[in-house]
Amino acid sequence: MIQILTITDLSRGGAGVSRDEQGRVVFVPFTAPGDRVRVRIIEQEKRFAQAELLEVIEPGPNRQTPPCPVFGQCGGCQWQHLPYEVQWQTKGLGVKHALKRVGVTAHLADGFLWEEFPAERIWEYRNRVQLRCEDGQVGFYAPKSHRVIPVERCWIARPEINAEIASIREEAVKRGRPSKVEVDVLPSGEVRKAWNARHAALGFRQVHEEQNEKIRTWLQGALTPERVLYDLFGGSGNFSLPLVTKMKHVHCVDVSAPSHPQQGQPENLSFHRSDVSRWLAHAKSEFGSAPAAAVLDPPREGLADGFAGIEESLRRMGVSEVVAIGCDPDSWAKDVYRFTRRGWSLERAAVFDLFPQTPHVESVARLIRPS
Repeated sequence: MIQILTITDLSRGGAGVSRDEQGRVVFVPFTAPGDRVRVRIIEQEKRFAQAELLEVIEPGPNRQTPPCPVFGQCGGCQWQHLPYEVQWQTKGLGVKHALKRVGVTAHLADGFLWEEFPAERIWEYRNRVQLRCEDGQVGFYAPKSHRVIPVERCWIARPEINAEIASIREEAVKRGRPSKVEVDVLPSGEVRKAWNARHAALGFRQVHEEQNEKIRTWLQGALTPERVLYDLFGGSGNFSLPLVTKMKHVHCVDVSAPSHPQQGQPENLSFHRSDVSRWLAHAKSEFGSAPAAAVLDPPREGLADGFAGIEESLRRMGVSEVVAIGCDPDSWAKDVYRFTRRGWSLERAAVFDLFPQTPHVESVARLIRPS
């Protein structure tokens, strides 16, 4: 079904929003507010529909020309056609809406503080990418496909990574079969590659170095000094390491945490390679109820079914302040709401843009539990 629509808004998921003649909401990716577009309806529900963009008949005032020649073809960026100011405003309002929708605004602490941290570097920021190699081509998969879209340069990848694409192509030709390669650049500038390895074989890191530092700084001001800190879903210690001089002892727990002590590891930092819920069930009797804090940075789906057990364990371990971090506003807001339902108050919240040119955003909240 072909329709002519005018885009009136942006959704948190990235698509433009319009309404058809019946008043039904229609989501159209790669459109901007004010665009008049020709679309094809591809999925229909009673109250909304999904459409694909066929033609921009008349561009809106917020549309800009994307710099990347394969924008809209590869499965990466969704917002290069939008000015960054529009991207950031949509992200901040989206997180606020997620909190309001679940009812968190009824449980704010006195003096609640809302903070926003947009990105200064909106291009060439990604410190790691996963490239696909096939038939002498190097690039990224098309959306919902295993078709490789070849690239000479990724506009959001660090220059050090782009400088390696030609040599990666040569190596892929020598290998002679479809391959994937994970490429990252360390803060030192060293570039690493992992061919045909498991996902995140080089270790998980936040993709935007400067924005990651802003979150670390925010955490420094959000946690009470000289407490035991439980960094849950903490990976290899991205948030733990800068906090060891501030906290009494830091326990970093994750299934991918280092399995052995690292060279130069501080005495008051302990890594625990374990499922978080399983470790907490054991640790709540081991560590007692000393004044403690916790940082929770779960996967995209949030704490999900494990929430009740985790929250109960934190109480028994003397945790009275929690920092909840999430990359999906809805899952994160749901977790924050669950804490408030159990007597915690939302004291501070912030949004950080680690993913310019996409609708993704990182949300952070500090919750306190009265003693």
